[in-house]
Amino acid sequence: MSKDGKELLLGAVDFPASGFLGTQGPRRETFRIAIEPAALGVADGPGKLTLSVRDRSWRNWGHGNLTQVEKEVVVDTRPPVIEMFTQQNYLTLGGAGIAVYRLSEACPVSGVRVGATFYPGFSGYYTDRAVHIAFLAIAHDLPAGAPITLEATDAAGNASRVRFPHLLRRKAFKKDRLAISDGFIKQILPGLQHLVPASASGSLKESFLYINRDQRRIDYDAIIAAAQAIQPAMLWQGPFTRLPNAAPRAGFADRRSYVYEGVEIDQQDHMGVDLASLANSPVPAANAGVVAAAGFIGIYGQTVILDHGFGLFSMYSHLSQITAKPGDRLNKDEVLGYTGTTGLAGGDHLHFSILVHTTFVDPVEWWDPHWIRDNITLKLNAVAAPRAGR
Repeated sequence: MSKDGKELLLGAVDFPASGFLGTQGPRRETFRIAIEPAALGVADGPGKLTLSVRDRSWRNWGHGNLTQVEKEVVVDTRPPVIEMFTQQNYLTLGGAGIAVYRLSEACPVSGVRVGATFYPGFSGYYTDRAVHIAFLAIAHDLPAGAPITLEATDAAGNASRVRFPHLLRRKAFKKDRLAISDGFIKQILPGLQHLVPASASGSLKESFLYINRDQRRIDYDAIIAAAQAIQPAMLWQGPFTRLPNAAPRAGFADRRSYVYEGVEIDQQDHMGVDLASLANSPVPAANAGVVAAAGFIGIYGQTVILDHGFGLFSMYSHLSQITAKPGDRLNKDEVLGYTGTTGLAGGDHLHFSILVHTTFVDPVEWWDPHWIRDNITLKLNAVAAPRAGR
């Protein structure tokens, strides 16, 4: 390595000769060289790495043929500096939040870690590409005392971590006991029977358990897969639209105990809000976004997932009809389908969910204009940086 006027030998390997007259050697070889700048007396900054390879040819008076490859490199041992703008953060179990921060250098990875879950940050909301925003979620079952940190790792692997200041309000979620009858199972099975493997179809109870438990996990993976291609822009504005003239039928994170013939056979958490209106009611897009998925998703039936940008998604399930297709850009309140009973639904209704990356959060926050203003809009507007055009 050439750095600051010095030539430093980082390593050398001599491969044993083989073949006729000992002139053959390996065609391909991979090895790692550890570079410790402090031990080598090398300062941060640009340098040049040279790889020299010499074969065993008799040419050049027995010194062989020499090939050299040079690559410009940058020695970087300093971790990025994180400047956090959102210093007051009031969070609720099952809710969401936002972090706004500036990085001292370009970092391929940055964002907020809540417990074991990482929520990546994005530049692009402001014209200053050093300023990032990250939506974060507080899972409804987040363990007490789980740390919340803001993290950044630069291209050289130097990492920084700072505490994300917050006050977390814990809450209890409703508990329900649902009686499951053979009649109900027979009602929902026709649209879901094709999902049940032969090993789980020995009885109505076994079929229900597979659908309610195993298929639910499969469907969650499908939802998360659909949410991987994230729109790198803020596509939405203001509070999200609630299904008009609809009565709530089930709340977010309700803990459901399923009882069959007087015995509890399963427990699941309800990751959305159920809203019932007239049968086959038009379903509006809760806010502007791009359709990330549209089609059948197991227990959720006919479903539309809308990408609102920077890792925020809304989901509309049990639809009888879908009028949007993947890639469509929808305006707020534009109809994307009609309510129905597809999937694991006992009656006509809309199952509505909000996701922040891989985590379901309470939609009630996103319907509330005061929550949007206090927890999102004011924090974005408080940063003294011009916004990028939408």
